Amino acid sequence: MKKSIVALAVLGAFAGVASAQSSVTIYGLLDMSVAKSNGGTAPNAGAPAGKAWTVQQSAGSRLGFRGNEDLGGGLSAQFQIEHRFNPDTGAQGNPAAFWQGRSYVQLTSAGTGSVYLGRDYSPAFWPAVKSDPFGWDGVGQIGANAWAGYRNADGDVRTQNTVGVKSANFGGLTVQAAVALSETSGAGRNNGFNVEYSGGPLYAALGYEKYSKGANDGRGVTNFALHYDLGVAKVMGYYASAKIGPIAALTSSKMFSIGVLAPVGPGNVKAQYFRVDPAGANNNNSKLGLGYDYALSKRTGLYADLGMGKGDGKTSNTAYAFGVKHTF
Repeated sequence: MKKSIVALAVLGAFAGVASAQSSVTIYGLLDMSVAKSNGGTAPNAGAPAGKAWTVQQSAGSRLGFRGNEDLGGGLSAQFQIEHRFNPDTGAQGNPAAFWQGRSYVQLTSAGTGSVYLGRDYSPAFWPAVKSDPFGWDGVGQIGANAWAGYRNADGDVRTQNTVGVKSANFGGLTVQAAVALSETSGAGRNNGFNVEYSGGPLYAALGYEKYSKGANDGRGVTNFALHYDLGVAKVMGYYASAKIGPIAALTSSKMFSIGVLAPVGPGNVKAQYFRVDPAGANNNNSKLGLGYDYALSKRTGLYADLGMGKGDGKTSNTAYAFGVKHTF
């Protein structure tokens, strides 16, 4: 009897160690707001169409799973799959991609970095999204304007059929590079990289993405970010230059933005201004975004956002939204 008890105790200890080496986390976000626009014709990412009151999400609502397994010797394996949906209707966010957010598998060495395969964000996305106080969400966001009119092969900030590498963090410095294969579509490869530094109050980054070969050869974007946290507020500067349009007639486009994120009371004030200047005359677009996030708890918050878009030869587009966001 005593031997059986000892054996069970030993087996239980080993089972505890094994379970500690592997974990799966379920996570998610639900965001809903009431929004309205004045129906202006100027571009205003995140604004509802027309003048009708609209129930819409600001941040992309999601349900995801991520896991990690310790393989020993400083090696580990990870995966992540993330579904996007519209809470107001329950509909799938992208009918063509159930795991629209991310779907990849990854091997990691603690000392050097990771190799991943699947669907994930482009390396050039990270300097852009980190430079938007709204996080590319809601009526005040920069959104796709951050790439100055450039779109990748999937028309998204993510790439499919991707093989990528991410370095470990070396004193605040990281490097990421990725190639998205066109396989049999003939669209060409989508190549990109970023270099990011984050140390103390400073963040600086360079991103790059470009088509190689295929029908969209030559289109691409280069972006730069520089942030500084003053304590009372974080100031974010950002610039992007792109080659856009059909391959036979590529044109240049550029944009810049300045943003501020400041803690005030139990939440954060968000403010930014950006301007997009495509090649040619009388076709510039600009936007001012203002907002406040009010934290009810670590997981739940309220927000009020305002976005005012203007464009050459177009009527002003002003939109506002009041919403609630919950993460788990």
